[in-house]
Amino acid sequence: MAWNSPLTAVANTTLTAAQWNTFIRDNLNAQAPALANTAGAWLVSTGLNTLAMRVPAVDYQSISDSTTSTSFGDLDPPGGTVTVVTGPQALVTIGCQISNSTAGCGGRASVDLSGATERVADDINVVGAESGTASDTFKLSWTTIYTPINPGTNIFAMKYRASIGGTATFSGRLMSVVPF
Repeated sequence: MAWNSPLTAVANTTLTAAQWNTFIRDNLNAQAPALANTAGAWLVSTGLNTLAMRVPAVDYQSISDSTTSTSFGDLDPPGGTVTVVTGPQALVTIGCQISNSTAGCGGRASVDLSGATERVADDINVVGAESGTASDTFKLSWTTIYTPINPGTNIFAMKYRASIGGTATFSGRLMSVVPF
């Protein structure tokens, strides 16, 4: 609901029910206190004189899993997946602990988008590391603003791959999405 510029009052003029509803009731319902109905949510501007509520989301998967694939895919169980209503952008943070059984190899975690926006995981928006020895373990995080994305319900899902070989292991997988 958009906020309407109020009318200018004129002395001795009666305010109609339609005017009251448009300029008083509807304007009050378009303000922050009336729109904020979920704890932890925040309000964003979606256009001129228009606000929308957005609810951040977090997913954490503590179970460790491994892959030998050098293409992005799911782990078992999948982890780091959130569904949120977004505007044209979202602040996304992913993090995990990565190790690889083979020296000189590593792992990568990225994000797939589905729902209102379709975008596959890639090596541009990625957290990853290459190990010097087979015992190296890295705990990493990465944050960026995904833009542009299509407004609506978007599903952000972490995907994983071994970087150049070996067995990449991922644990403590975390995704946080703050929609705008």
